[in-house]
Amino acid sequence: MAIRCGDTKLLFDPTESDPMVPDLFISHAHHTHSRGFQFPTQKKYSTKETREIYEVDSGRKVGNWQQLRLGRRVKLGEVELEAHDAGHVLGSVQYEVITPEGNVVYASHINFTDTLLSRAAEVAPCDTLVIETTFAAPYQSLPPRESVVAEIVKWALECIKDRRIPALEADAIGNAQELVRIFNNWTELTVIVHPQIARINEVYESNGIALRYVDASTDEAQNLTADGRCVVIVPRRFDATRYGDFRIAVISGWVPRVQTDERKTFLLSDQADFNQLLGFVQEARPKTVLAFRGASQMFAQMVSKRLGIAARELAADIPRPKPASPRLDEERVARCQEVLLQFIQAPDFTYEKRDLLTVGMKEGFKNSEVEEALARLTKSGLLKYSEIVDGYRLA
Repeated sequence: MAIRCGDTKLLFDPTESDPMVPDLFISHAHHTHSRGFQFPTQKKYSTKETREIYEVDSGRKVGNWQQLRLGRRVKLGEVELEAHDAGHVLGSVQYEVITPEGNVVYASHINFTDTLLSRAAEVAPCDTLVIETTFAAPYQSLPPRESVVAEIVKWALECIKDRRIPALEADAIGNAQELVRIFNNWTELTVIVHPQIARINEVYESNGIALRYVDASTDEAQNLTADGRCVVIVPRRFDATRYGDFRIAVISGWVPRVQTDERKTFLLSDQADFNQLLGFVQEARPKTVLAFRGASQMFAQMVSKRLGIAARELAADIPRPKPASPRLDEERVARCQEVLLQFIQAPDFTYEKRDLLTVGMKEGFKNSEVEEALARLTKSGLLKYSEIVDGYRLA
């Protein structure tokens, strides 16, 4: 989203770089909203926690960055900005833009109820509310969190009783940390997490949120899974089906089309559902609501009808043709393979992919060239890829 006031131009959660807009604001660390951290020339604004999560999750350092603190205003040209807690994931915020013509609040992902790790989103009264409406259809109302948490715990304990290890697929940022806290609070089970989740957990811990877990890449985790009295948490799209002793559940706000005993879905989300979104708008009391994404048109109609507030869909996503992938220099890819093989020397040791990307880029290779070199070394049988640690070892 872009806001312009006189000569002042601001971008919020951009997915494309625009060098004509010097100031970018990142609402939270989920990759669909934090791509602006990659843009080198513009100044990036976010909370400290959002930057920290992005860096450990992406393996990239953020330059040209300025910290924003909740409740403190920043003046840029003709406007002032203030960050408010979004209640979504650690460090997530809404942005209030104070202009001479009125206040605009940009609320991307919010959560308007308390969770085990966060408080409900702060309400900032405004003239115009721009709100993301991922779960904005009435049929997307979620069940009470307390009952879902109880169902998750009950299911996990039943798995253990049946000598199966409960494995839960969840967003690595947000849902995964709440799951760790759920099992810490209501069971004696050891929680084993994928290395990606472990890195994000460390950021939560460094910011005062205690979590008890074991990194899946450690020897301790291997011994614990052999014992069987544990629960495993992995990122979404991780293929856990190949582990025969796992029973799998998906944590999501989306209602599944098909649900089986071998792959359950629990409706738990760190985003506001239809009722929460409607309650948030009602408390904010804006003069105008602009809804985007999801069932935005339907939600705008419901806001107008039920609350009597002028509301409309901001805009549909504009389909853009994907640029053709640039042709790789075969000689450079071959040299990159040699560099990687010189670095990967220890037998029976798995090197994390992010470390190998760093090695390649330090030697002057592009990210795409390192990716291709790793793919070719794996295809040739020289390296073996491990999904558990997202890394490579000598075959």
